[in-house]
Amino acid sequence: MLYHARAPVRVDPAGGGTDAPPFCVDYGGDVVNFTIQRHVFASVCRLEKGSGIALIAQDLDESVGADSIESLPPDKLTFLQAFIRRLVPADESVLLITQSDIPASSGMGGSGALGVAVVAALDRAFKVERSPYETASLANDIERIDLGQAGGDQDSMGAALGGFNHLEYRQGDGKTIAHRVDVEDGLRLTIERDSLLIYTGEAHLSGSIHEDIKASYAQENSPTVAAMQELRTSAREMVRALQEGSLDSYTACMNRACDNLYRLHPSCDSDSHQELCKELDPYILSRKTCGAGGGGFILVHANPGCRFECKQRAEARGALVWPVTIDFAGVRSWEGAPLDPEELESMLHSCRA
Repeated sequence: MLYHARAPVRVDPAGGGTDAPPFCVDYGGDVVNFTIQRHVFASVCRLEKGSGIALIAQDLDESVGADSIESLPPDKLTFLQAFIRRLVPADESVLLITQSDIPASSGMGGSGALGVAVVAALDRAFKVERSPYETASLANDIERIDLGQAGGDQDSMGAALGGFNHLEYRQGDGKTIAHRVDVEDGLRLTIERDSLLIYTGEAHLSGSIHEDIKASYAQENSPTVAAMQELRTSAREMVRALQEGSLDSYTACMNRACDNLYRLHPSCDSDSHQELCKELDPYILSRKTCGAGGGGFILVHANPGCRFECKQRAEARGALVWPVTIDFAGVRSWEGAPLDPEELESMLHSCRA
């Protein structure tokens, strides 16, 4: 059998960054995010014992295989390897295949969604039951602890839970408390109608940006701490805006969050985003760079009737432009038909080549 899972990627219109330590531990944090109909997929095939481990990242056109988990080359598909090492018993053999709807390093929380999808697919294959919250927590632990990558858990939580979320981080220990935000249909449909995600092609490196922020955070009278506090406030106010159905407050909070994201550290800003927003300014109510910044996607909310004009102007600059449709399902898993034996053998051979 093949065991499949998919997880949606998230957009973070307010509070992103306050989910990461040390701020969430020192002060507590708040993030508002919602997931969209763009997904990361993982498929697992349990092989006969002794067949080894095979990993294929189809969107990256990369693969690797070995006789055992321990003998996998340490420098290939290391992200996927970390999940195999944590979740697959040493005497088991598996083929893991992944693919993504989004470009790499685009600020949409793709690695968090990938981790969630991989956990869900492996759990389906090995008959392990976990709640979406537990799936997100485990995926984030592997990314942060096993791989040592800096950041918080809003990417994983959004991907696992789906829909609109208020993620609250408890001062003292940074524990995540997830709340679903119920958004009335009028505001939700307006957000979908008038929002666009625009990718200029400028990738960001969230790990290095997080390290920049952490170094600035440690300085005396750090402007980063003040910006983080403003980000947290923007998220809290956005929760109220969404609950009350106020588009004006929602877009104001998004702008406030974007301004303070750029205040965290110079590396969070992007010349291409600044130039794009300057051109689109007459046609938009708000904008917010996704994720840690420095490039990647930017979310814009167009003035009524101006969405098509925004799309045309962004595409004229060579940008990739996507509509926004909310995903309320979160992570999903299912079982599918087995691979054809010849196709399976070809995949395994390509991983060893």
